[in-house]
Amino acid sequence: MKTVFFNLRKVSFIAGLLFYAIFNGTTLGAQDLVLQRLDSVDETTFHTKELPKDLVLQGLDSVETAFHIKYEMPKGFNNPNAAQFWQPKRYSPWRTLCWVFESKDKQCKVLYNVFPRYPTIIGYNTHRSMMRREFENMLNGDNCLRILPSKEAQKRFNADSIFLYDVPTAAVLDTDDEKFTHCTRMFITKQDRPILDLVWYFTEKGKKKEKKYMQKINKHIWYYDGYGYNDGYWTLLDRQRWEEWMKICFKILMERKTH
Repeated sequence: MKTVFFNLRKVSFIAGLLFYAIFNGTTLGAQDLVLQRLDSVDETTFHTKELPKDLVLQGLDSVETAFHIKYEMPKGFNNPNAAQFWQPKRYSPWRTLCWVFESKDKQCKVLYNVFPRYPTIIGYNTHRSMMRREFENMLNGDNCLRILPSKEAQKRFNADSIFLYDVPTAAVLDTDDEKFTHCTRMFITKQDRPILDLVWYFTEKGKKKEKKYMQKINKHIWYYDGYGYNDGYWTLLDRQRWEEWMKICFKILMERKTH
């Protein structure tokens, strides 16, 4: 598999951790460093411009290489080679940096998390805790959680579960195109694997075809079997390569941001 990972310098994992030492003398991995720095960026939103050619595709390929999950753009969608922030509310304590893809009819956009999380401590699913906190923070009587049948999750993504909920219009803050009036959050999960979180935007016309658009990612996101954290196949080298990619990608995106 061709990936930018193969061109990265193979430093030792311990050296990598020491390189990222920050905040009160605590030694952190690149994942923790990058995510903390994302949360510290002043702007509520930002958009990138003039990204290096194929950076988005390299990022998708990097997820597949590190986590053994197919992570491809939706069928029939355009790749504007852009990234932007998403957060559930204007003053939410966390945010997600996302790749942006747009349907050819321009009635739908979908955002993929640039940096899916892995557990900092194997067996302790901090990423599941974040998902639960978001649910608790956002869900109310007007935007109830929808859980799709497990058979559907397996057929579409080789996953265990698919969670969906509608984000209030007031929280649709991260696009400068006012025609997108509906927002839906999607979480795809599988035991002992990273959670994949997406954000869907729809126009009034596009919302009527929500299910059709969401079918466009079927089997373009796919958990390969046998690579759970507890199966012994997600290796230290996988983690080291992923953290090195996070550092490089984050630096490029921060240098190219505009708002």
